[in-house]
Amino acid sequence: MRKSKSGFTLIELLVVVVVIGILAGITLIAYNGTQARSRDARRKTDVANIIKAMELYYSDNGQYPVPTGATGSSIDSNWYVSSDNSWTMLNGLLAGAEAIDSLPSDPQNTGNPTSSGDHAYGVYVSKGGTCGAGPGQMYIIVWRYETLQKEQSSAGNCNTNPIGDSYFSGGASYYRNSRV
Repeated sequence: MRKSKSGFTLIELLVVVVVIGILAGITLIAYNGTQARSRDARRKTDVANIIKAMELYYSDNGQYPVPTGATGSSIDSNWYVSSDNSWTMLNGLLAGAEAIDSLPSDPQNTGNPTSSGDHAYGVYVSKGGTCGAGPGQMYIIVWRYETLQKEQSSAGNCNTNPIGDSYFSGGASYYRNSRV
């Protein structure tokens, strides 16, 4: 009489390990895509809130918050950037005017929004002469999505890109508003 052996063969164990590995890989890929889409959804909401705050500030002050002196921005003195000290300055101006409690920062908040691959919010406020607008009469918000197509939209009468296309290389999105 033959004695029956219980257990799994080496081949059966290898097949199970490979199947588990494939399922884990699929799950990881789906999870990473979900996180990026979630961050992009937050960016859409954040940008809408920044636009509302800028417009509330304008309605109370007759101009957008013009940078005075050095903002500490990583781009130049016309910019406020969420990943550096200039964002604190803009936040103070908008919160002081009760336009917003606290400005949102990009979920990743790295680098500056005009550089390819970086994720931060940037707000450019014209000090005058841009599209014929006076000081504080025009602004641009720049940001980058991870999964969504870039958005480029405008309000007002300024139909040109006053700060040059180099700021929007690599798929940056922007919203431009002018009171010309």
